[in-house]
Amino acid sequence: MLENILVVDNDVSARDTFYEILSSIGYKVTCVPNGKEALIRMERERHALVILDSQIPHLDCYETMRKIRELDSEISFVLLTKDAPLAEEKAKAMSLGAFAVIKKDFSTHVMMKEILGILKESLREFKKESRHGDILVVDDEQDIRNMICNFLSIKGYNVVSAASGEEALLKIKTNKPQLVLCDIRMPGMDGLMVLKKILDIDPSIKVVMLSAIQDEDVLTEASKEGAVDYLIKPCSLMKLDALVLSILPH
Repeated sequence: MLENILVVDNDVSARDTFYEILSSIGYKVTCVPNGKEALIRMERERHALVILDSQIPHLDCYETMRKIRELDSEISFVLLTKDAPLAEEKAKAMSLGAFAVIKKDFSTHVMMKEILGILKESLREFKKESRHGDILVVDDEQDIRNMICNFLSIKGYNVVSAASGEEALLKIKTNKPQLVLCDIRMPGMDGLMVLKKILDIDPSIKVVMLSAIQDEDVLTEASKEGAVDYLIKPCSLMKLDALVLSILPH
Protein backbone atom coordinates (compact mmCIF):
# COMPACT_ATOMS: atom_id res chain seq x y z
CA MET A 1 0.00 0.00 0.00
CA LEU A 2 2.54 2.60 1.22
CA GLU A 3 0.32 5.64 0.82
CA ASN A 4 2.15 8.52 2.52
CA ILE A 5 0.25 10.03 5.45
CA LEU A 6 1.46 13.15 7.28
CA VAL A 7 0.27 13.58 10.89
CA VAL A 8 0.61 17.09 12.33
CA ASP A 9 -0.05 17.07 16.08
CA ASN A 10 1.66 18.69 19.07
CA ASP A 11 0.62 15.81 21.34
CA VAL A 12 3.35 13.15 21.40
CA SER A 13 0.93 10.47 22.57
CA ALA A 14 -1.46 11.21 19.71
CA ARG A 15 1.37 11.07 17.17
CA ASP A 16 2.49 7.72 18.58
CA THR A 17 -1.03 6.33 18.40
CA PHE A 18 -1.56 7.44 14.82
CA TYR A 19 1.84 6.09 13.82
CA GLU A 20 1.23 2.72 15.44
CA ILE A 21 -2.26 2.21 13.99
CA LEU A 22 -1.64 3.49 10.46
CA SER A 23 1.78 1.86 10.08
CA SER A 24 0.39 -1.48 11.21
CA ILE A 25 -2.04 -1.58 8.29
CA GLY A 26 0.45 -0.63 5.62
CA TYR A 27 0.59 3.17 5.42
CA LYS A 28 3.85 5.09 5.40
CA VAL A 29 3.41 7.57 8.24
CA THR A 30 5.37 10.74 8.98
CA CYS A 31 4.63 12.62 12.22
CA VAL A 32 5.53 16.23 13.02
CA PRO A 33 4.60 18.50 15.96
CA ASN A 34 3.67 21.73 14.17
CA GLY A 35 2.89 23.50 10.93
CA LYS A 36 6.44 24.67 10.28
CA GLU A 37 7.76 21.12 10.39
CA ALA A 38 4.85 20.01 8.19
CA LEU A 39 5.86 22.49 5.48
CA ILE A 40 9.45 21.23 5.54
CA ARG A 41 8.23 17.67 5.08
CA MET A 42 5.85 18.68 2.29
CA GLU A 43 8.74 20.21 0.36
CA ARG A 44 10.60 16.90 0.53
CA GLU A 45 7.94 14.33 -0.27
CA ARG A 46 4.39 14.00 -1.58
CA HIS A 47 1.61 12.84 0.75
CA ALA A 48 -1.79 11.35 0.03
CA LEU A 49 -3.41 12.88 3.12
CA VAL A 50 -2.59 15.20 6.02
CA ILE A 51 -4.16 14.51 9.42
CA LEU A 52 -4.01 17.87 11.18
CA ASP A 53 -4.83 18.80 14.77
CA SER A 54 -6.61 22.15 15.09
CA GLN A 55 -4.61 23.12 18.21
CA ILE A 56 -1.09 23.05 16.77
CA PRO A 57 1.31 25.82 17.92
CA HIS A 58 3.04 28.55 15.88
CA LEU A 59 1.19 28.51 12.55
CA ASP A 60 -2.51 27.89 13.20
CA CYS A 61 -4.23 25.00 11.46
CA TYR A 62 -5.88 27.10 8.74
CA GLU A 63 -2.69 28.95 7.83
CA THR A 64 -0.88 25.61 7.77
CA MET A 65 -3.50 24.24 5.40
CA ARG A 66 -3.20 27.27 3.13
CA LYS A 67 0.59 27.01 2.93
CA ILE A 68 0.49 23.26 2.33
CA ARG A 69 -2.02 23.78 -0.48
CA GLU A 70 0.43 26.22 -2.08
CA LEU A 71 2.94 23.36 -2.23
CA ASP A 72 0.43 20.73 -3.35
CA SER A 73 -2.88 21.99 -4.74
CA GLU A 74 -4.38 18.48 -4.75
CA ILE A 75 -3.62 17.56 -1.13
CA SER A 76 -6.52 16.71 1.17
CA PHE A 77 -6.79 17.02 4.94
CA VAL A 78 -8.58 15.52 7.89
CA LEU A 79 -8.88 18.25 10.53
CA LEU A 80 -9.23 17.15 14.15
CA THR A 81 -11.01 19.47 16.60
CA LYS A 82 -11.11 19.47 20.41
CA ASP A 83 -14.93 19.61 20.50
CA ALA A 84 -17.64 18.62 18.06
CA PRO A 85 -16.97 20.79 15.00
CA LEU A 86 -19.31 23.66 14.18
CA ALA A 87 -20.75 24.15 10.70
CA GLU A 88 -18.60 27.27 10.25
CA GLU A 89 -15.44 25.33 11.13
CA LYS A 90 -16.33 22.60 8.64
CA ALA A 91 -17.02 25.07 5.86
CA LYS A 92 -13.76 26.96 6.43
CA ALA A 93 -11.70 23.78 6.62
CA MET A 94 -13.33 22.22 3.55
CA SER A 95 -12.76 25.39 1.55
CA LEU A 96 -9.05 24.78 2.16
CA GLY A 97 -9.15 21.14 1.10
CA ALA A 98 -10.34 19.25 4.17
CA PHE A 99 -12.02 15.95 3.38
CA ALA A 100 -13.55 15.77 6.85
CA VAL A 101 -13.58 17.64 10.17
CA ILE A 102 -13.76 15.23 13.10
CA LYS A 103 -13.78 15.53 16.89
CA LYS A 104 -10.45 14.24 18.22
CA ASP A 105 -11.26 11.41 20.60
CA PHE A 106 -9.17 8.28 21.11
CA SER A 107 -11.47 7.00 23.86
CA THR A 108 -13.83 5.35 21.35
CA HIS A 109 -13.39 3.75 17.95
CA VAL A 110 -15.42 6.43 16.15
CA MET A 111 -12.62 8.82 15.13
CA MET A 112 -10.25 6.14 13.86
CA LYS A 113 -13.07 4.31 12.08
CA GLU A 114 -13.90 7.46 10.15
CA ILE A 115 -10.27 8.19 9.29
CA LEU A 116 -9.65 4.62 8.17
CA GLY A 117 -12.81 4.73 6.08
CA ILE A 118 -11.54 7.84 4.34
CA LEU A 119 -8.15 6.28 3.70
CA LYS A 120 -9.54 3.02 2.37
CA GLU A 121 -12.46 4.25 0.32
CA SER A 122 -12.08 7.90 -0.55
CA LEU A 123 -8.49 9.00 -1.11
CA ARG A 124 -8.53 7.83 -4.71
CA GLU A 125 -11.57 10.01 -5.33
CA PHE A 126 -9.47 13.12 -4.74
CA LYS A 127 -6.83 12.32 -7.31
CA LYS A 128 -7.02 14.51 -10.38
CA GLU A 129 -9.58 13.21 -12.84
CA SER A 130 -10.44 14.20 -16.38
CA ARG A 131 -14.18 14.71 -16.36
CA HIS A 132 -15.79 17.23 -18.65
CA GLY A 133 -18.43 19.88 -18.06
CA ASP A 134 -18.87 23.56 -17.32
CA ILE A 135 -20.15 24.50 -13.86
CA LEU A 136 -21.00 27.84 -12.24
CA VAL A 137 -21.00 28.06 -8.42
CA VAL A 138 -23.04 30.95 -6.99
CA ASP A 139 -22.72 31.73 -3.27
CA ASP A 140 -22.00 34.89 -1.29
CA GLU A 141 -19.97 32.89 1.27
CA GLN A 142 -16.39 32.71 0.04
CA ASP A 143 -15.50 29.60 2.06
CA ILE A 144 -18.39 27.65 0.55
CA ARG A 145 -17.50 28.81 -2.98
CA ASN A 146 -13.86 27.83 -2.52
CA MET A 147 -14.73 24.43 -1.08
CA ILE A 148 -17.04 23.49 -3.95
CA CYS A 149 -14.86 25.00 -6.69
CA ASN A 150 -11.69 23.30 -5.42
CA PHE A 151 -13.39 19.93 -5.24
CA LEU A 152 -15.02 20.10 -8.67
CA SER A 153 -11.84 21.44 -10.27
CA ILE A 154 -9.92 18.44 -8.91
CA LYS A 155 -12.53 16.24 -10.55
CA GLY A 156 -11.66 17.84 -13.87
CA TYR A 157 -14.64 20.12 -14.42
CA ASN A 158 -14.28 23.67 -15.75
CA VAL A 159 -15.54 25.71 -12.79
CA VAL A 160 -16.23 29.43 -12.42
CA SER A 161 -17.82 31.19 -9.47
CA ALA A 162 -19.96 34.21 -8.64
CA ALA A 163 -20.54 35.96 -5.31
CA SER A 164 -24.00 37.30 -6.17
CA GLY A 165 -26.99 36.70 -8.39
CA GLU A 166 -26.16 39.73 -10.49
CA GLU A 167 -22.62 38.48 -11.12
CA ALA A 168 -23.98 35.00 -11.88
CA LEU A 169 -26.24 36.27 -14.65
CA LEU A 170 -23.33 38.04 -16.31
CA LYS A 171 -21.26 34.86 -16.19
CA ILE A 172 -24.15 32.78 -17.52
CA LYS A 173 -24.02 34.84 -20.73
CA THR A 174 -20.25 34.68 -21.13
CA ASN A 175 -19.41 31.17 -19.83
CA LYS A 176 -22.54 29.21 -20.85
CA PRO A 177 -22.40 26.62 -18.02
CA GLN A 178 -24.21 23.31 -18.24
CA LEU A 179 -24.82 23.22 -14.49
CA VAL A 180 -25.31 25.98 -11.90
CA LEU A 181 -25.04 25.41 -8.14
CA CYS A 182 -26.87 28.37 -6.60
CA ASP A 183 -27.33 29.43 -2.99
CA ILE A 184 -30.92 30.30 -2.07
CA ARG A 185 -30.28 33.02 0.50
CA MET A 186 -28.03 35.79 -0.80
CA PRO A 187 -28.08 39.57 -0.42
CA GLY A 188 -29.61 41.43 -3.34
CA MET A 189 -31.09 38.97 -5.80
CA ASP A 190 -32.02 35.75 -3.97
CA GLY A 191 -31.54 32.28 -5.37
CA LEU A 192 -35.11 31.81 -6.57
CA MET A 193 -34.91 35.01 -8.61
CA VAL A 194 -31.60 33.87 -10.05
CA LEU A 195 -33.08 30.47 -10.89
CA LYS A 196 -35.94 32.04 -12.86
CA LYS A 197 -33.66 34.40 -14.77
CA ILE A 198 -31.16 31.64 -15.60
CA LEU A 199 -33.89 29.49 -17.13
CA ASP A 200 -35.23 32.51 -19.01
CA ILE A 201 -31.80 32.94 -20.57
CA ASP A 202 -31.27 29.21 -21.31
CA PRO A 203 -33.83 26.57 -20.27
CA SER A 204 -31.32 23.76 -20.95
CA ILE A 205 -29.12 24.79 -17.98
CA LYS A 206 -29.48 22.50 -14.97
CA VAL A 207 -29.75 24.34 -11.65
CA VAL A 208 -29.16 22.81 -8.20
CA MET A 209 -30.09 24.96 -5.21
CA LEU A 210 -27.90 25.23 -2.10
CA SER A 211 -29.47 25.97 1.28
CA ALA A 212 -28.11 26.25 4.82
CA ILE A 213 -31.47 25.10 6.22
CA GLN A 214 -34.00 22.59 4.92
CA ASP A 215 -36.97 24.89 4.34
CA GLU A 216 -39.43 22.60 2.58
CA ASP A 217 -41.64 25.44 1.30
CA VAL A 218 -38.72 27.22 -0.36
CA LEU A 219 -37.30 24.00 -1.77
CA THR A 220 -40.71 23.03 -3.15
CA GLU A 221 -40.98 26.43 -4.84
CA ALA A 222 -37.50 26.00 -6.29
CA SER A 223 -38.51 22.63 -7.72
CA LYS A 224 -41.65 24.13 -9.28
CA GLU A 225 -39.54 26.87 -10.86
CA GLY A 226 -37.29 24.32 -12.52
CA ALA A 227 -34.48 23.41 -10.09
CA VAL A 228 -33.37 19.82 -10.68
CA ASP A 229 -32.30 19.17 -7.07
CA TYR A 230 -30.92 20.75 -3.90
CA LEU A 231 -28.12 20.26 -1.35
CA ILE A 232 -28.00 21.33 2.30
CA LYS A 233 -24.86 23.30 3.28
CA PRO A 234 -22.20 22.54 4.28
CA CYS A 235 -22.76 19.71 1.86
CA SER A 236 -21.11 16.33 1.84
CA LEU A 237 -18.57 16.33 -0.97
CA MET A 238 -19.48 12.74 -1.77
CA LYS A 239 -23.15 13.69 -2.16
CA LEU A 240 -22.11 16.63 -4.31
CA ASP A 241 -19.96 14.36 -6.46
CA ALA A 242 -22.75 11.82 -6.95
CA LEU A 243 -25.25 14.54 -7.82
CA VAL A 244 -23.02 16.22 -10.38
CA LEU A 245 -22.23 12.86 -11.97
CA SER A 246 -25.95 12.13 -12.27
CA ILE A 247 -26.63 15.46 -14.00
CA LEU A 248 -23.72 16.04 -16.36
CA PRO A 249 -22.97 13.66 -19.25
CA HIS A 250 -20.05 11.33 -18.61
